[in-house]
Amino acid sequence: MTEPAEAPVTVLVGGVSELFQHDLDLGRLVIERLQAEDLGAGVVVEELHYGAVAVAQRLEDLCPAALVLVSAVRRGRVPGTVERRRIDPPQLATADVQAAVGDAVTGYVHPDLVIEIAAALGVLPPRTVTVEVEPEVTGPGEGLSGSVAAALDVVLDLVRAEVISG
Repeated sequence: MTEPAEAPVTVLVGGVSELFQHDLDLGRLVIERLQAEDLGAGVVVEELHYGAVAVAQRLEDLCPAALVLVSAVRRGRVPGTVERRRIDPPQLATADVQAAVGDAVTGYVHPDLVIEIAAALGVLPPRTVTVEVEPEVTGPGEGLSGSVAAALDVVLDLVRAEVISG
């Protein structure tokens, strides 16, 4: 008997986290929430905390039309600030690609690094978006700070909107 073909992946929603580092664990916590929802056929929701090269390999396997990365990222904003960013593929010099791969193979995880590696390897989807929150507490431990916890529903709504438009 032939197995039915799986639906093509239209959107990969990925949580990029530093596990159990308070606010930097936001991506994992968002993914746990979204995995309990029916976001539709062709939507894959996964934690992507395992390294940028492995994420690029996963993108190559899935070939999604869109990628939505969710993370807490230090960018100097007010803690709890939510920002949606449309990503244009970065054009990296060979030395910059080599430096990014060097960071990636050490296990360093950051949405910018995931984007750089995926772009360099030619697997960054044509529509790539990040949904980021400025962290407040970043040391070892569990749970989100008050400012990031207060932003959680906004993050979830932005991700759902990206999936619908994906």
